[in-house]
Amino acid sequence: MIATLENEEATIGLQEVDAQHPFYALSGSDNMIVFTTERYKERPLVVRGPGAGAEVTAAGVFAEIIKIANFLS
Repeated sequence: MIATLENEEATIGLQEVDAQHPFYALSGSDNMIVFTTERYKERPLVVRGPGAGAEVTAAGVFAEIIKIANFLS
């Protein structure tokens, strides 16, 4: 999924990218933000790092369910 903010309009959806695009090399649960601005027009500023992944996300959701159950007890 690629989210875009341009001219105060946000979009999100599937987009095809070629091998020259920074997102092309993403794998697994990696996340990336690419800033294309007047200053970074020719070479966008790229911030890349690991995402939580399925196991970490599931553990976080489960922990929240336990907290809610303990609160309601």
